[in-house]
Amino acid sequence: MDQLSALTVIALVYAAANLLAMKTRARVSMMFICSVIFLALFWSGVPTTLFEDSKMVPLATSFIALLMVQMGSMMDARKLREEWRTVAVSFLGMCAGAGAILLAASPFIGWDYAVAATGPVSGGVVAGLIMTEAADAKGLTAIGVFVTMLLTVQGFFGIPIASNCLLHEGKKLKARFAAGERALAAGQPGTSKWEKLIPPMPQRWQTSYVYIAKAFAVAWLSFKAASLLGDAVHPFVMALLFGIVFHELGFIETNIMTLGNANGMVMFAIMIPIYIRLAKATPRMILDLLGPLFIVFGATVAGIFIASILLSKIFKYSWGLSAALSATCMIGFPGTLIISEEVAAQLGGSDEEREFVLSHVLPKMLIAGFTTVTIASVFLAAFLVKFF
Repeated sequence: MDQLSALTVIALVYAAANLLAMKTRARVSMMFICSVIFLALFWSGVPTTLFEDSKMVPLATSFIALLMVQMGSMMDARKLREEWRTVAVSFLGMCAGAGAILLAASPFIGWDYAVAATGPVSGGVVAGLIMTEAADAKGLTAIGVFVTMLLTVQGFFGIPIASNCLLHEGKKLKARFAAGERALAAGQPGTSKWEKLIPPMPQRWQTSYVYIAKAFAVAWLSFKAASLLGDAVHPFVMALLFGIVFHELGFIETNIMTLGNANGMVMFAIMIPIYIRLAKATPRMILDLLGPLFIVFGATVAGIFIASILLSKIFKYSWGLSAALSATCMIGFPGTLIISEEVAAQLGGSDEEREFVLSHVLPKMLIAGFTTVTIASVFLAAFLVKFF
């Protein structure tokens, strides 16, 4: 297949999946729909070289580095410090889920499958890619497909857990509202201003090309730093750290790739390494992986629930809120936003009552999702991949 035809097919699949996911309000993820469509295409005769023909695969690593810089530019260190209990609960709950996979699931599915599963279940795309790279290096095609499956279906497990646990928390908040408690504006995190070391660029320099150049420069520096350290720190982790540091210094702006009008193209490219393994998947392989998939999520949910009991006592959050925050590792944005809004609406009452519930659960859910999916999962995957 020629390059333009391959790119067109991929773009059409992405667009169709995105529209369908929006229709379901993210309860069925775009990644899941994409996977189903790509499998159907490959099994119906579309060339399995579709992704290679697009010529986008070699760009993926560089674009992932840009994505990590973008993620770093979105981080507000002061906001995370203000919500330190939320950060701690979500991070420790995520680690408990990963630990449960290694301890409880590995005897049934094997060590390599268990280690590979910790990446996608504890976070998002980049954590999954770290694991699939390791699987490819060992020639473990089935594990690469397994990781893709976990990435695409984790929302089916995480969303119901978070939704029901937040409903439980919301009922308590509703009772507090009825008792006369009201939200305090001062309780909203992240309202303070911080003077950056590097001042903003002049208006005339704020162009797409300059934003993209700055992002590439930070990504390049991060990979060089990782290389100097002998890759003791994974290059993707280093790119995230450099993104955070250079954003705090003021060198790169918040959401720098969006400002550069390049975020969509970056996401287009980095999704390809996820789906490329589906070209080698057979119906038999998919069926054989269903058992390990349910074992992994069963262990994860059990680990999160047990850990939430302990975390609720340590950090003085309710069990339901602790479990919901921990489950954000299987959801991410915009799922965390949608669930919070739906829970507030479902509890009914006056607009002020719904706003009271939302003001308590939404900031915590957003910060928890950012902590697990964007930051912690990358560190965890980069650490655990060494045990492959």
